[in-house]
Amino acid sequence: MRALSILPCVAAIVAVLQAAAVQAQTQPASDPITVSVLTPLTGSLAILGQDGKKGLEIAVQQINDAGGINGRRLSVEFTDSQGKPDVARREMERLVRLQKAPLVVGCDISAATSTAAQFAEASQTPFFNVSAVSSEIINRHYQWYFTQQITSNDEADTTVAFLKLLAGGDAELKGQKIALLYEDSPRGTDSGELVRKLLERAEAKPVIEVSYNRAERNLLPIMKKVQEKEPTILVWAGYTEDVVAGIKAMQQLDFTPYVVGIGGGPGDPRLPELVDPKFIERLKLSNIDYFSPDLKRVAHLTEQYRKKFNALPSSYVGMCYAGGVTLGKILQRAYERTASPTREDLQKLLRGFELDSDQTPIPGGIKFDADGRNTGARALVAQWKEGASRKATVFPSNIATSTTAPLR
Repeated sequence: MRALSILPCVAAIVAVLQAAAVQAQTQPASDPITVSVLTPLTGSLAILGQDGKKGLEIAVQQINDAGGINGRRLSVEFTDSQGKPDVARREMERLVRLQKAPLVVGCDISAATSTAAQFAEASQTPFFNVSAVSSEIINRHYQWYFTQQITSNDEADTTVAFLKLLAGGDAELKGQKIALLYEDSPRGTDSGELVRKLLERAEAKPVIEVSYNRAERNLLPIMKKVQEKEPTILVWAGYTEDVVAGIKAMQQLDFTPYVVGIGGGPGDPRLPELVDPKFIERLKLSNIDYFSPDLKRVAHLTEQYRKKFNALPSSYVGMCYAGGVTLGKILQRAYERTASPTREDLQKLLRGFELDSDQTPIPGGIKFDADGRNTGARALVAQWKEGASRKATVFPSNIATSTTAPLR
């Protein structure tokens, strides 16, 4: 009799356990999808990482407001690389080995991205880069590295095309006195060397080529050396801190060539607060970029950034925002196919991933080649206007919002 009396209790317990099991199976579908992001949040490059973080957060909010990823919210966790190659590699290993990240997003400088990509390849983990431009990583023929960004090859091509426009044609470019200046990290060196090779091919060899350590804050001797060659155009690859130091040195020397910049420094929206904006205008300062806040396709970002921070978004904000928007589309496709995509699933998806130019917040489409390069990426030129109070896209003509300041 006692045995029979406990049967209802056993049945009740089994029913509870079955209900709990069903709940455990369905619960993950309502949990957020969390993606790890590697970026410099502290150290000398923290301003870049903080900008990238803001851009990604706006993209994530936009995605979640539109319904999330297959009905689930998207969440990003930021990991501090300090912009240092050894730290980036160590943090990448931690994310892969300990946190079992199925995919990692890189919103970092080229030097740190390089070591992170190396470990991603060794561990067979998809690494989606949205900011580093070094062609050197692409040239390793990795199978697990995918970059939405333009490469330094794209920057060099656009630089020389813009210089030909300024000069008035190929023949006229040969007669220009062009100086080449770049900071000596892999990113700056790569850009400088690629531009020089293209100029030499166009029979417009630079009158001087100078590199400097990006930690240098007294660029007066460097600028004086460049000035002595009396260039009409200065092509300059640099970060914000060294560009600020260099512009101050140029003003002290009253050295005013037409400056075509490469990298985040010459186009940093904070620049007019850090150096004399009137002098910026005298330099007709332009910048080869992948993002410009005046483009219609980034109107949402520009509007939201103004509301939150009362400022224009920088290139790093724009690059990482654009990467976040693309990430949402990648994950949407992945989670439509399976509730728990593996690293192999994500790599396969990225291999065949495509977006037309009208589906992206960048000036171009998205399609990755065998080396992970985005063959649809397009560079642009933005130029400081109206006393350096705003930047406007001036090249190429199909997306230009303003005219280019003439060389003379």
